[in-house]
Amino acid sequence: MLIWLKRGVQALLAVIALYLLAALAGSLLPANQHWQSPADGIELFIETNGLHSGIVMPIWNEVHDWTPLVRPEHLADPSYYGSHILVGWGHAGVYRNTREWSDLHARDAISAVFGSDDVLVHVHHLKYPQAYPYYRRPLKVSAAGYRKIATAIEARFDLDNHYRSQPSPGYGEDDLFYEAHGYYSALYSCNNWTSDILQQAGIRTGRWTPFQGGVMRWFPESLE
Repeated sequence: MLIWLKRGVQALLAVIALYLLAALAGSLLPANQHWQSPADGIELFIETNGLHSGIVMPIWNEVHDWTPLVRPEHLADPSYYGSHILVGWGHAGVYRNTREWSDLHARDAISAVFGSDDVLVHVHHLKYPQAYPYYRRPLKVSAAGYRKIATAIEARFDLDNHYRSQPSPGYGEDDLFYEAHGYYSALYSCNNWTSDILQQAGIRTGRWTPFQGGVMRWFPESLE
């Protein structure tokens, strides 16, 4: 029994080590290698809280309008409605219960690793955000690129026939969770989603980025 237990632990450690090595390699290998940021484009941001990553976009511009979907009245206090929204996607249990790594519950971790279609879109309202070196980095994209980003993100919302998705409370007064489409697993995390959305718009990022560091490494602290 002890021999089999030892072998099981060794196999598990080997799988974890291979996963971490694959994550490092995937985050270093570029998709859309020859992409270049336009000099005069639409300013977005890529943001992380150390666990989850997401994309910061204007609530409205001439390319895309989020106001029919993300409404002021969704918030308990509409004064928190922002000029921009930070949008991420992920596992419902992990998102609701794990703001930081220390909050992670075993049941959520197991569900996330083996896969679940219980997923959410997280929308955080921001007012005139600025770049910060570690957690919020600027990105300029063309109008066509932003249109692809917005379209791909909007497709993740689980909408009814009236173009409405009724949200549930988030971490505070300025964020909400919306029902979503998709399948979360160890092979496709919230951070993979961020890179995937950017890749669909032709933007350079890591090919496989299950951790937030693999996403953030591709975006400099300043556009200068």
